[in-house]
Amino acid sequence: MNRRARSIEKLLRRKPKYTPRGSVLIVCEGSKTEPQYFDALRKKLGLERFVEVDVHGEECGSAPISVIDHAIKEKEKREKKAFKSPKLTNYEQVWCVIDVEAPIPHSTLAQATDKARHHQIKKALSNPCFEYWYILHFKKTSSPFHTNIAVVKSLKKHYPKYDKSSNDIFEVLYPHTRNAIKNSKQVLKETHCGEDLRKYNPSTHVHRIVEHLLAMSKKPTDK
Repeated sequence: MNRRARSIEKLLRRKPKYTPRGSVLIVCEGSKTEPQYFDALRKKLGLERFVEVDVHGEECGSAPISVIDHAIKEKEKREKKAFKSPKLTNYEQVWCVIDVEAPIPHSTLAQATDKARHHQIKKALSNPCFEYWYILHFKKTSSPFHTNIAVVKSLKKHYPKYDKSSNDIFEVLYPHTRNAIKNSKQVLKETHCGEDLRKYNPSTHVHRIVEHLLAMSKKPTDK
């Protein structure tokens, strides 16, 4: 075998270089509604082909500070694993999905906001609650909701079968995802909301996570 043939054979035997997948962590305050939504979105977009999306919910606790603490712990755990393994990368983005709550904001929300900023954790607040993001799929509204119950009541006008423990609503929502993103942005623009949504009822930053996942999937929604 001549030198050229040996070189070609060596190249053919060489193992392909491993390219680590990207990764995103989404830590949710709720144990059902939010995790079910992001899990369903991850599957619908086929993100396992492009990126690792970890969704945590029930194990995080419901208080905003416990959600942030869980995200910090998971972020640090991932950094240690990635340091030891070339097949892993650090989380490219870490998101915490948190409700402001109404009529009274959660007592640990201010502390959680400060801690998230210190640890470079992204927050997706919903004021007053996550179901407002669902409503935006059907219409744009900036009328205040004085309680979380009022938000759910408004949502049921569009989807009477809504139940927190069921994710049947996802297939109804998904075709209107682009509409929800547009409505969410318009509400923020019209009410001059900044980064801190605690004083802006209603408002949400959930569209930021959704846009990021859509961009990674490169799969268009229907509307």
